[in-house]
Amino acid sequence: MLFVPSQGQPAALLLMLHGCTQNPADFARGTRMNEWGERGNFAVLYPEQSPEANRRLCWNWFVKAHQRADSGEPGFLMDVTLKTMAQLATPPGRVYVAGLSAGACMSAILAARYPNFFAGVGLHSGVPLGAAASTVGALLAMRGLSRWAKDQGWTSPTLIFHGDKDNVVSVKNAERLQLQASQGGLSTRKESLQEGGRRVRREQVLNDRGQVQVESWVVEGLAHAWSGGSPEGSWTDPEGPDASAHLVRYFQLVGD
Repeated sequence: MLFVPSQGQPAALLLMLHGCTQNPADFARGTRMNEWGERGNFAVLYPEQSPEANRRLCWNWFVKAHQRADSGEPGFLMDVTLKTMAQLATPPGRVYVAGLSAGACMSAILAARYPNFFAGVGLHSGVPLGAAASTVGALLAMRGLSRWAKDQGWTSPTLIFHGDKDNVVSVKNAERLQLQASQGGLSTRKESLQEGGRRVRREQVLNDRGQVQVESWVVEGLAHAWSGGSPEGSWTDPEGPDASAHLVRYFQLVGD
């Protein structure tokens, strides 16, 4: 599914990867990303997982065949992205990727396997790259019990969202993703704030130019759901900071 804003030539392309049991239309409703695309004049591409590939519609991030560049699901996703870029005349350096849960895991794979391609990455409720190579491994990784490697990271600027009451994917994974995404990060700054009726622990990792390399939001009281999402979609919670709004803000920041 592809959303193209009505304002003319889109300034950028955002690849949005849904979570398990979701489909593109559901994910678009829950995140309201089409509305943000209309406001910000960017296109949104929602690839769809098939039930033949995974009966729960999960991206197969935990299978080795789908963890490599130019093969399996990463190859398929890059192929549809490049075709959409050609269709919309999207300039290089103006492509972003974000996902929820299994979609976040696949987004991390894309960021690592195609370095310097994505101008920004958004990971909501995901697990570290390389934390699983089987279904059992995936369950352990989701609980925060698997092995993972800090150096299996990427350099694209990254925004992380996670709820501290997530009983599907442990919040321990937010810190681990932050470490993987902090390649080249030199200093950190932390703050506690309140937004959307919930308290948030926000941490930013700065690079040697003082730019935000990684921004992590841990939302108190949030379960396994898109923070600030619309109840018209699944796996959403209308309370808390609007993850979609912050994705757009962050991508605009790092894309300038």
